[in-house]
Amino acid sequence: MRLCIFDVGGVMVDGFDVAPAIAAQLGLPVDELRPLLRAADFELLHTGRISSPEFWKRFRATTGLTVDDEYWGAFFRPLRRPRMYDLVRCLREAGVRVVAGTNTLDAHYRIHAELGDYDAFARTYASHQIHLAKPDPAFFRHILAAEAATPAQALFIDDVEANVRAAAGLGMDTILFQTEDDAIGRVEAWMGADAH
Repeated sequence: MRLCIFDVGGVMVDGFDVAPAIAAQLGLPVDELRPLLRAADFELLHTGRISSPEFWKRFRATTGLTVDDEYWGAFFRPLRRPRMYDLVRCLREAGVRVVAGTNTLDAHYRIHAELGDYDAFARTYASHQIHLAKPDPAFFRHILAAEAATPAQALFIDDVEANVRAAAGLGMDTILFQTEDDAIGRVEAWMGADAH
């Protein structure tokens, strides 16, 4: 069996970083906002231990800033990369098990699901649902166990170097996403001629 695990934001879609829009709404430079988001229990949000409304309640309490909407969902407009979706389809047609392994949160997951962004995958492993987030090695172990796959059978594609390093540390083949051309070529090389 061969298993491909694709990150979603930054690999399958663009437009996933809502921090600039939230910063503009709040009248802050984005480089000032990001530490505030991390401080307001972002890790708990990413691993599904609090909801988006609870996150913003905590954010208001810790920053004193006015938040008048659920900004994660309000500003989220993911845009698919069609060539990456074509790659997933080709892999599945070639008999590869292809799943998504994504750090996300409830509002973003709901919007992706409504748009059908996860439909290309045999299964989606979302951090807020499995209560584990990349680059924690337990995130990858969870997927491998659920898929009954060994690290040697798996390829992981992500645009975050720390996540790729964590997967490689478990013995998985990895690709650090930089461009579509590079990623597609490297996945096809991993597959051999069967991916064409």
